Amino acid sequence: MKRFFTFSVCAAMVLGAVAQTQIKAPDLESLRKDVAKSDADIANPKKMENPKTWVQRAEKFVSVYDKATMGASQGMHKAIFATLTKSKTTEKVGDTEYEVLVFPTIDFYFDQKDQLALWKEKETAIERPLSQAYLAYLKAVELDVKGAQAKKIKEGLTTLAAKLRTEGVNVYTENDYKSAQQYFIESVEASRHPLVGKLDTIIAYYAGVVSLNENVLDYDNAIRYLTLCIDNEYFDDGSVYPSLAKAYESKGDSIAREQTLTEGFVKFPTNQAILIELINLYLSAGENEDKVIAYLKKAQENEPGNATLYFAEATLYEKLKRLDDAERMYIRTIEVDSTSYNGYYNLGALYYNKAVEYIKESSEIKDWRSPQIKELKEKANEEFKRSLIPFKKAHELQPNDKSALENVKNIYFLFRDESGEMMDLYNSYNEKFTKLREGSDK
Repeated sequence: MKRFFTFSVCAAMVLGAVAQTQIKAPDLESLRKDVAKSDADIANPKKMENPKTWVQRAEKFVSVYDKATMGASQGMHKAIFATLTKSKTTEKVGDTEYEVLVFPTIDFYFDQKDQLALWKEKETAIERPLSQAYLAYLKAVELDVKGAQAKKIKEGLTTLAAKLRTEGVNVYTENDYKSAQQYFIESVEASRHPLVGKLDTIIAYYAGVVSLNENVLDYDNAIRYLTLCIDNEYFDDGSVYPSLAKAYESKGDSIAREQTLTEGFVKFPTNQAILIELINLYLSAGENEDKVIAYLKKAQENEPGNATLYFAEATLYEKLKRLDDAERMYIRTIEVDSTSYNGYYNLGALYYNKAVEYIKESSEIKDWRSPQIKELKEKANEEFKRSLIPFKKAHELQPNDKSALENVKNIYFLFRDESGEMMDLYNSYNEKFTKLREGSDK
């Protein structure tokens, strides 16, 4: 699922300020006794129909979670945990290496800034205490017909939603996507419960997207929560639409897929993911790509000064190998916005890639004496030189970006032996590039 999003927003929920709560290593046996007492209460005929019993049970499970994880959901700083253990190690999770503080029942993973990134329980007092707390609150609502416990339930669900969200992030980081989905869904439902009424749209989006993960593939919940986002005007810059369309595609609902993509395109015409999915949809259905272009043209009529719309059309043509049209629209992009780095860069890349194709074509000619080899190399050199102007302009617009500068340097390197001027230009841009690269490596 990593391609869908990063958890930078959610991570802030985990990596909070240093908490002041006193913590200690969990006593799982004591926690199990607390759970057993609650089990006895709900089995007691005199207590089982009392909503207060279920509120207390929910609170007990939240307490069990907090104690078992040593308050980790509050974003404790490493210094607090370090006073309780001398056992340390290092471990890589994905591409990131963490310092791990080891406890008998739980390990805590800290990043290079000594902030808590995730935790792994090795032994638990009870499975999924937060999920059980959520079920207990629902039971309390069911029984509380007079609303006597409404205030406590509202407060409890609000707190619980935040903890479910944080635990969802934690298990997602551990690559346990099915558990992450459950926690995100429960967090959303807790936050949007009528007693609370504060939908967490970001977590609703994550609940939908994680449902599409190859380890989950729950298309019904993907549709449910992504649609919930749209209904509440959370779009993530349009990314919700291709994700929802993917769910409909997997369900075999081609009509809903097309409706989703066209709606998304109207609202976010420059979103490349939506554009690509529309192209794939129409081409796979045997329809002409002009249907997509028509949407872009309409958007351009509505916003003639929006250069990104022309840029989107240009990239579409380039994907379709209509290079002359792509060139024309990249130029149009620059005409509308003379500061468009992407317009200049992509135009330069278009010429550069043409040159590479000519070189490739010449290398495939087996007869080294063929005059066509020379012709193709001359065409390649012409395209390389054409690319210099837009690449140099892109570099002027973003002098600290290495991509355009490196291309300029490399092209001058190709022609350094043509003249003293070309050699001087190569040396000049090579020096710039070296300084920029060394600066970024520090």
